[in-house]
Amino acid sequence: MISDLAEYLEYLCSEIDDINDLIVVSNEGFPIALASSVQTSDQTLISGMCAALKCIGRELIHETIDSNLKRILVDCTDGVILIQPFLNQERILVASCKNAAALNKLNISSIQMYFSDNPPKSLKMIVD
Repeated sequence: MISDLAEYLEYLCSEIDDINDLIVVSNEGFPIALASSVQTSDQTLISGMCAALKCIGRELIHETIDSNLKRILVDCTDGVILIQPFLNQERILVASCKNAAALNKLNISSIQMYFSDNPPKSLKMIVD
């Protein structure tokens, strides 16, 4: 994992109490950076599943209404999970939250800007 981006995600998790996890994922399903306020399951598995859901959602939208995927929101009994392509569809942001209101506090643009300004040095190794 890339420490600078992970530290920034940890900061966001600590600032917004209702966020459980933030993960930046490559389109191939590899975790690039993550932060978690709770003990969760295998982040690599979760990253792969979210990348697969993004691809399936994109194809579903293309086949049914010929549009572009903006985000996938999974509404659960104990919270919500956001799967959102970002950085020109090059990466995926996954946010697990205790409630949907927490998503309003999450500034996705700031995460994109931070990622763009501080690209992981070994990202090429992750996705190649």
